[in-house]
Amino acid sequence: MNDSIDVVREQWHAILPDINTEPLAIVGRIRVLAHMIQARSDSVLAKHGITRAEFDILSLLVRTAKPMSPSEIATTSLTSQPGTTKRLKKLIASGFVVRTVNPRDGRSAFVHPTDKAQEVLAPALNSISAYERELLSAMSPQSRDVLVRHLRELMIVVEGPAQTADIS
Repeated sequence: MNDSIDVVREQWHAILPDINTEPLAIVGRIRVLAHMIQARSDSVLAKHGITRAEFDILSLLVRTAKPMSPSEIATTSLTSQPGTTKRLKKLIASGFVVRTVNPRDGRSAFVHPTDKAQEVLAPALNSISAYERELLSAMSPQSRDVLVRHLRELMIVVEGPAQTADIS
């Protein structure tokens, strides 16, 4: 049985047979799967009235259970400062987060989730988890375990020894 990546590899082999497309068998599938899963889970989140970017920030704030500066949020969520600022403004306007002045430094601020954030986050997280469980139910538990081990190996290589990614 072939998938779209097999077709792409065959097409490249027909045109440039000396190019090794073996990495595409893994990296290409990860990229395509990530895109497809992201698009579908974004639809799930939209039903809860939030975007992926908003969900990621709210998840970070709620699960770490500590106020964070906008720059900490940007660094931890792997987003740009301007992008984070834009998202925070929308979250503040929606009543999902509040900004308070840092008591130790009146020039900086902390961001805190509101009760409204907690109320929308739990059902959204439950819906995303249900979607992902359904998606993975096509695989046996043993296959999922093997995939987890291999993806962890790759992630450790990509993140490097001093890196930690914070994916909601």
